[in-house]
Amino acid sequence: MESLRLPAALESLEAFRQFVAGQAAAGHLAAPLVSKIELVLEEILTNHAKHAYQDHPGETEVRCFLRPDGCFCLQLADWGPAFDPLRQPAPDTAAPLEERRIGGLGLHLVRNLADHLEYCRDGERNVLTVCFRTLRDGQD
Repeated sequence: MESLRLPAALESLEAFRQFVAGQAAAGHLAAPLVSKIELVLEEILTNHAKHAYQDHPGETEVRCFLRPDGCFCLQLADWGPAFDPLRQPAPDTAAPLEERRIGGLGLHLVRNLADHLEYCRDGERNVLTVCFRTLRDGQD
């Protein structure tokens, strides 16, 4: 399982994106799936950078792996306070804009793009696993 650990900062987004893109290329994933994975990655990493450590610096670790069933998975970890994003309520996208609560749309996007999400607290780490059914280059 390949991994990359960097500061949880917006400046790290490009290095994480390149790392994941390289792992996806090694797995021969189709370009539309890679674009979806990169969008999910950016959303989660932006949340880590803005919210995981509140007022002090911290790190994020990203791991990539292929499950035996062929799903490509990202595993994102931070060492901030416990936070289970899967327990957050879905936003009411049907409500008028002025009645909507601020935030939550990024996680809504992640939930809709991923095929499987799983959260656990592993010691001092929040670990979010996001998996995508794969379409390899040349497959329909």
